[in-house]
Amino acid sequence: MTQPSISLVGNAPHERDRSASIDASESVIRINNCFGLGGVNGSRTTHLFLINCGGQMREWLDDPDFLARPAVAQAGEILLPIHPGKDDLVEPPLDDAERSAPDARNWAPEAEARLRANGRSVTRVEVDIFLRACAVIGYGRPLRDMSAPSTGLIALLWALETFDNPIDVYGFGFDGWDGHRWSRERALFETMHGEGRVRLHPLS
Repeated sequence: MTQPSISLVGNAPHERDRSASIDASESVIRINNCFGLGGVNGSRTTHLFLINCGGQMREWLDDPDFLARPAVAQAGEILLPIHPGKDDLVEPPLDDAERSAPDARNWAPEAEARLRANGRSVTRVEVDIFLRACAVIGYGRPLRDMSAPSTGLIALLWALETFDNPIDVYGFGFDGWDGHRWSRERALFETMHGEGRVRLHPLS
């Protein structure tokens, strides 16, 4: 019996057309702004990870067309990767002023309310997956002013826990915002590739 196929699609710019392979997958996991959706990265979305901390989610919540975005409209499940409970695990826990700072604000309650009012299925990713992502990038626990695990890393860890079969990974360049520890994240993806848990497809 053929195992269901899973595709995890990142946002690194590229020109290689992967649309047929991605759209043929039973589950298609996308991240944030979904580079190549409707083009080189296919047209289907079953699971959508939307970063729920900081200014990006605030922009989405302020956008009257947010719910009409193709990935949001078609996703069977929307996942919020940063569980608010992680702020209680900092030592000492973040105070109210720190939690409301623009770059630290966790918009999970507001995002859930907005999406569920539109009939969307929304899930907060459990805090233990955030802790595992912290460990991948070199932290034993969440810290103030730490580098952030990327949405893609959290999505991979969630997918590895959710699905037994190998995960095809497209569109990951491990480059971009300097607040992530890309080399450590790349090392995990490559390790999972070597173990057969992931099939890491090059950008070109």
